Amino acid sequence: MSMKSAFAPKTRRRSGRPTLYTPVVGQQLIEAMATGLSLEAAAAQVGLSPRVVFDWQQKHPEFLQAVQEGRQRALLFWERRAIAMAEGAPGNAQLVMLALKNRSRAASGWHDAQRLEHTGTDGGPVQVQPVVTQIDATKLTQEQRDALRAAILTIKQSNVS
Repeated sequence: MSMKSAFAPKTRRRSGRPTLYTPVVGQQLIEAMATGLSLEAAAAQVGLSPRVVFDWQQKHPEFLQAVQEGRQRALLFWERRAIAMAEGAPGNAQLVMLALKNRSRAASGWHDAQRLEHTGTDGGPVQVQPVVTQIDATKLTQEQRDALRAAILTIKQSNVS
């Protein structure tokens, strides 16, 4: 053993299992998504777990680009189906609409948006007024008075405890 090799820094071995990532996996993902599959479904078809997909997007820029291209191809698939159906081809419009809404909602613009506002007069706050109902006990039957008395006693007892 030479003196030089005894003092040379050792190369550090990586711990854990080596990655199975190859650019081929990204291409397989694109091809699966081009059939209309979501990222999650395409990953399952290719044999990837959601955790691996997330990790690889962080570690491999080319994989992230493959995911983005796959999303575009899936959206293209569903938009072509919608156009074909609009031109008379058979198909399930509800399914196509649901698929379009669930694809990249923010980026593609295919989504339902509902906005509900409650305002009072001239856009001011809503005014709430208590409703007071007066009961004329003289017009009630004995049975109705007994039921009313029981209800009032129950309410009083629940407020005490």
